[in-house]
Amino acid sequence: MLKGLIVCFAVLFAQLAVLHVIDARLYNPSQDARHTAAAPIVSNKNEKDDEELQS
Repeated sequence: MLKGLIVCFAVLFAQLAVLHVIDARLYNPSQDARHTAAAPIVSNKNEKDDEELQS
């Protein structure tokens, strides 16, 4: 009976450790601020000017 109890607690603590690692990866506050690259805005005027220059 004592051996079964020890195995039960070992499995319990193993599950808690795995859940702690998963929780730390999913809810890490440093990953909430994601950096995005800003793309330059190209207006339609530039495209029309390019077409006029090519023709």
